[in-house]
Amino acid sequence: MSYGIVTLAYDGTQLCHLETAIPQLDLYGFKGTFFAEPSNLLDAYPGWRTAQSRGHELGNGSLLAAALPDGSLPAWTTEMILDDLAEAQELLAELFPSQPSFPVGLPLGKATCADSSNYQNLLKATYPLVRSGKTGVNPNGKTDLSNLVTVDPSDLDGPELCQIARQAVQSTGWLIFTFDGIGSGRRSIDAEAHKELVEYLSQNNDLIEILPLSQAAARINSQSHAPNLI
Repeated sequence: MSYGIVTLAYDGTQLCHLETAIPQLDLYGFKGTFFAEPSNLLDAYPGWRTAQSRGHELGNGSLLAAALPDGSLPAWTTEMILDDLAEAQELLAELFPSQPSFPVGLPLGKATCADSSNYQNLLKATYPLVRSGKTGVNPNGKTDLSNLVTVDPSDLDGPELCQIARQAVQSTGWLIFTFDGIGSGRRSIDAEAHKELVEYLSQNNDLIEILPLSQAAARINSQSHAPNLI
C-alpha cells in the first residue's frame, strides 16, 4: 500500500521552535527537521542537543538569515555561498556527531546571487539532499532529492493547513511544510494553527507517514527502486 509522506520542517532554529513547535510534535511522537542558523543554534545549543538526541533532525540553513525577503542573495557570490555552507556543515558535524548527514535548506523564493541566476545548480555535486525555495508537492516516485519543493504555510490558518495535508493522502505524494515562526518570531503562524495541523496528522497517521527529511528521502528512494510486482 502507498502512503502519503509529510515532512514538518522549520527554518532558523528559532527559540519558538524549542518552546512551542517541538513540544507539540513530541506530544504525538513526530520528528521534525530544523534548518539551523548557526548563531541561533549556538545560542540555545543545549536545547537543540536534547532535541536531536530525541530524534529530531538538524539541517544546514546557514543562508536563511542572509537572504532578502524574495529569497535572493544579491550581495553573495557563489564562492561565498559554497564556503558558508561548508563551514556550517563542519559546525553541525562537530556539534551533532551522531547524525550521519545534514540536509540543506535554502531560503524560500529565488535561488539567485551576485554571479548566478540559479546558484542551486552548483550545490548538486556536494549536497545530494536539498530543500529548495520553490513551492509545490513532490511526486511519489522520480523525485529530484537535490531540488525538493515545499509549501510555505506562513499565511495559512489551521483548516487551510489541514486541507493541504489532505493532498498527501489523496495523491500519495511527499509534502514538505516549511515553517518559520510558530506563535512568535519572523513570519510566524499562530501556534494553535500549527497544533491543529499536528493533531490532524495524528488522526490520519494510518494513511500518512510523518518523517524527517532524510528519512523521507530514503523512503522515497527505496520506493523508486522497488521492483514492480504483478
